[in-house]
Amino acid sequence: MNEHPARRLWLAQAAALACAGLGRQVRAEGESMRVLCGFAPGGSVDALARQAAELIGPALGRQAIVENVTGAAGRIAVERVKAAPPDGSTLLVGPQGPMTLFPFVFKHLGFDPAKDFTPLARLALGDFALTTGPLTGAKTVAEFRSWVLAHPDKSSFGSPGAGTLPHFLGLRIASAMGVKMTHVPYRGSALSMNDLAAGTLAATVSPVTEALALHKAGRVRILATASAQRSPFLDGVPTLDESGYHVDLPVWFGLWGPAGMAPALAQKINQAIAQGQAEPAQKARLALLALTPAPVSGAELAALELREAAMLRPIVAASGFTPGD
Repeated sequence: MNEHPARRLWLAQAAALACAGLGRQVRAEGESMRVLCGFAPGGSVDALARQAAELIGPALGRQAIVENVTGAAGRIAVERVKAAPPDGSTLLVGPQGPMTLFPFVFKHLGFDPAKDFTPLARLALGDFALTTGPLTGAKTVAEFRSWVLAHPDKSSFGSPGAGTLPHFLGLRIASAMGVKMTHVPYRGSALSMNDLAAGTLAATVSPVTEALALHKAGRVRILATASAQRSPFLDGVPTLDESGYHVDLPVWFGLWGPAGMAPALAQKINQAIAQGQAEPAQKARLALLALTPAPVSGAELAALELREAAMLRPIVAASGFTPGD
């Protein structure tokens, strides 16, 4: 899948630094601190972790180093932060899934999102997209729904994998439309996008950034996004709500520390993120990932987690999904 050249360059540079064992270190006096990322270098979560480290390190007078602790869908990194001392020396950057969805898709999670962490800041906000391709030829959500009703045997949607947010969001979209679509899990969004563009898959549900390049190239069409507001990166693309279907589940990423962090320390970290991301250069870095800064307080982030978890619980239960280990 083609990507924006500037985005490729930024992610490649980040990956090169990480692979060289350097991370993105902030020169400051005092002890070092670790910002853990549960995903490999070069991806969106890794890029957000490096931005966060740049902003937090100087604010705390510490050297902030990103560590990529991969495995178990990011759970290893989450568990390490849970076990760390609450002194700000170990923080976590990650997507919303571990804190809002994982309690319903894993039998033995190893952590309690509501009890084991200190919510510090929301790092960025984005959108999930319902995207179709040449198989349906639909240009609007209404046209897509009509096609699905007329072709039940071909009506499928791809996601980055079973038990992921796009998986359950796709089911929620189908339910809102009053149609049935077969879920096809892939190992990541890239493979599903290839099949969508080739005309062998009816639709995908994925973060906007995964479909954006092919959408701009005219090979697929993003029909709508699943957020309350339109994406600033998609000219003329409506939300599902505007299309007549109330579905609101945005993409977001957060920053967490272990439970028990001092409120003053948590507030200082929150302010460092909010103030740093207000700078035009930092906003531009997020835009390369089709993300925007969306600062909230730690308390607001905790409330967001609870609301989203309450919304996801019945969706997962209704799907018949069997939790894994």
